[in-house]
Amino acid sequence: MSVDIIICEICVISVICGSDMLPTYTASQVTQLDRYTIEDLGVDLKQLMEVAGMRSAEAALKLFGKEKNIAILAGPGGNGGDALVCAKWLKLWGREPTVYLSHEEEKLKPVTLDQHKVWKAFGGKIGGVPSSSQGFDGIIDGLLGYSLEGDPRGKSADLIRWANESQFPILALDIPSGLDATTGEARDPCIRAKHTVVFGVMKVGLTVESASDFAGEIELVNIGFPREFPDSVLSK
Repeated sequence: MSVDIIICEICVISVICGSDMLPTYTASQVTQLDRYTIEDLGVDLKQLMEVAGMRSAEAALKLFGKEKNIAILAGPGGNGGDALVCAKWLKLWGREPTVYLSHEEEKLKPVTLDQHKVWKAFGGKIGGVPSSSQGFDGIIDGLLGYSLEGDPRGKSADLIRWANESQFPILALDIPSGLDATTGEARDPCIRAKHTVVFGVMKVGLTVESASDFAGEIELVNIGFPREFPDSVLSK
């Protein structure tokens, strides 16, 4: 089995000869790596989110080219915060993104709510219910991250189904919404992305052969994580 993985040369984590040598981590391990980076090393969460959002916007420019009309689907957690930062950078670079939230403002996590406020301060557009008739040039999926539990529900599920049915090219942030980061199992529904930009470390689920149907081409970028982690981090 071979999964094609692009490693961003500017923000490379490690130099490898092939994807089989790339370290992979389960969802619970990624949680520990996040905690170590933020709490032990003192890297600010908003700083990580800013870099993730900018890298996502760069990936969107490569995927969508000069097209401007982009739908950005944002969830209540960190993945949604990344999507909102991505929207800001795309707007600064001359694109016309519209953000669609899966949850009301009061249900957004604090750091995501902060990014939502920034987006509005920049004059960013917030949509209600997206429609294929709006003629989007691409979709960015920032609904659900690696900590997914069970099938997507509610408006998140509705937005995933709409995105898949729209036939517009989809860029997934970190992992396609609905894909299990540990097992690679596709929940119902699950985003079918053309390209996935992965933040920091490779998730085990993305290397499962069947996951390629949902992740498309995979690009791994460093957003400020250390090059190596102490073994003790994953043993906690």
